[in-house]
Amino acid sequence: MSNELADQQQLVLEMAMRRQPALFAGQVVSAGQWFAALKATAMLVRLGVPEVLPLLDVTADDRGALAAEAAAGQRWNRAGPVGRFGMVPRTALVAAGLLAVALEVAAAEGESELVARLMPLAAAARIRWKERQPDPLTQMDLPAVFTAALDAALGGQTRRP
Repeated sequence: MSNELADQQQLVLEMAMRRQPALFAGQVVSAGQWFAALKATAMLVRLGVPEVLPLLDVTADDRGALAAEAAAGQRWNRAGPVGRFGMVPRTALVAAGLLAVALEVAAAEGESELVARLMPLAAAARIRWKERQPDPLTQMDLPAVFTAALDAALGGQTRRP
């Protein structure tokens, strides 16, 4: 296991145990909101694959794992109603890749940087998002900074990418 992955897992444990303040884009949020924003970011990534892969700051192995999961998810979507992001990642490598991206988004220093980090994810996810009813993001307790940044990334449209 890489030091970076171990550090990421440690941060998640610290948030789960509430040992340090949950920060998202420089703002203190509840632990529940922090985890909801990570989940929402992972949903955007999974919906945006394969278009979003070149934009991600992850290893080649993570990119390959995400691409393979997306291909499997597309086959599953044709066979049934469950979407890719409605399921647990199929491998630990996929989960690690999603966590790395979500934590990078969360580490934005402010809302404008958060908008910049969300913009390519939202743009790539927008095409597949329209199939989701009801919109799963509206059902999540997301931090205000996340929803405002997502709205800005979408150019003031509705939160649905």
